Amino acid sequence: MKNNRLIICILALANAAVVVGMGLITPSIIIIKNDFNLSAEIVQLVLTYYMVAAGLGQLIFGTLSDRFGRRPILLTGGLLFVLSSLTATLSPNISFLLILRIIQGLGAAACMSMARVIINDSFNKIEAAEKLSLMTAIMVIFPLISLIMGGFIAQTIGWIGTMYVFFIFGLIILTGSFFQIPETKVDKLNNLDFKKIFNSYSSVLTNKSFLIFTFIGSIQVGVFFSSFGFMPYEFARLGVSPLEFGFWISFTGIGYFTGNILNRYYAARLGIERLIVLGCLFSLLSYFSILIMHLNGFNHPLYISLPIILFGLGNGFSVANCIIGGVSSTGNQSGTATGVAGALQMSSGGIIGAITIGLGGDENFLTCLFLMNFLCLTALFSSIFKYKN
Repeated sequence: MKNNRLIICILALANAAVVVGMGLITPSIIIIKNDFNLSAEIVQLVLTYYMVAAGLGQLIFGTLSDRFGRRPILLTGGLLFVLSSLTATLSPNISFLLILRIIQGLGAAACMSMARVIINDSFNKIEAAEKLSLMTAIMVIFPLISLIMGGFIAQTIGWIGTMYVFFIFGLIILTGSFFQIPETKVDKLNNLDFKKIFNSYSSVLTNKSFLIFTFIGSIQVGVFFSSFGFMPYEFARLGVSPLEFGFWISFTGIGYFTGNILNRYYAARLGIERLIVLGCLFSLLSYFSILIMHLNGFNHPLYISLPIILFGLGNGFSVANCIIGGVSSTGNQSGTATGVAGALQMSSGGIIGAITIGLGGDENFLTCLFLMNFLCLTALFSSIFKYKN
């Protein structure tokens, strides 16, 4: 594939589909809760179902792309995202909306997983890490904007307005991919041999290096996305409007953008394993700082948003490198490996978010902070183990 900036930008949009699908709607969570008269546990499913579908979708589409190629799966994902987003504007109840969020998650999964595996197909390990970091840095601009835009839409139009924005976003990905993205899978499988598929998954899931990288990345992504579930309630308790919440939580994107930009330059110099350790350390320091300030009565949005910059920086150093490190260790199983890694990372966000709300995260911010610190500490110890071994 040519090192074409337009292609990289289109793939960056596709890679951003899952995150935009979370970020734009997050400021609307409390509004959806009130519109449909829901409990916190039920409205959390708007995020959880989407994330789990995005995770499982990557598992499916990664394998299918090894058989049918990357381009058809990318286009199918874009189409699913567009159609589900437009139909969601007509949702009469929460059940209908949840079904469409599942379809939306599947479409976003196809876009995201194909963007990453196309990069992996086209460049060597170090170049892929640099390109993915650049692509992710471009991608981060959109969640950052989507959180602020989502807050504005939630406060002025309502949550339905977010679905129209999703529709336009998906249409750009679909059109750009159709006209610009080439096929990069040169050795497609002749048919879907389920025995080979099983062996492929078995090979990936028994690869120790892949599992460690993916475990670390899943925790980092899980903590990132689960915060979208419990943070709106804490900011609401602090008297913050949906528009203001979108502004404050977008600080995460500032750190994430910076981390990915820096990762481009330091991946080759320091090695991805060392950067992953640094990223996990930053994530832990971020949530530990929020915990200490909360325990000492510093209850202002600024005391949450400033440390969150450091968490975003940590994700910028760790997530892309965990993907590249894990996938590159699986040889010619890159499509399957990308799907498995994406499935575990995205599903972890939905599952951790649901657990957090189930433990009272909508009412007890302290519970959330202890859980996030435990997870970040686990990721740090795992990254140190991987670095030393």
